[in-house]
Amino acid sequence: MNGNTCEISELPDGVTVTVKVTTNSRHTQKITLTRNDEVLCAFVGSGERNAMTGQWTIVASARAKLLAKFEYQTDINAEWRKSSQLKSGGPYTIGSYNLLVVVAENGDDADYNDCVLEFSWSTPA
Repeated sequence: MNGNTCEISELPDGVTVTVKVTTNSRHTQKITLTRNDEVLCAFVGSGERNAMTGQWTIVASARAKLLAKFEYQTDINAEWRKSSQLKSGGPYTIGSYNLLVVVAENGDDADYNDCVLEFSWSTPA
């Protein structure tokens, strides 16, 4: 992790991965997912109680650099700010289900759930 950007290198090559983003903040959150500097998808939203911001499916590639950039906005016309800190966990394997999570903190509290990015995939038996 570098500032508000996280390189995702743990995804298995060629596997279809579900990307899901939720928020727990009144501030608007934004995650931009890029592969080799090309934007794959961007998620923007706000809300409490794990408000669903979006979901997308990608095919993982070991040959491509996948980056997630986390930002937030305090007012509708305000500049985008860098999330103050990121933490990650995983990948975790439960049977054939796999989960990798990256969380962002804006800096207004310390709950590390202002924006939650999840990658999930199945491993063939």
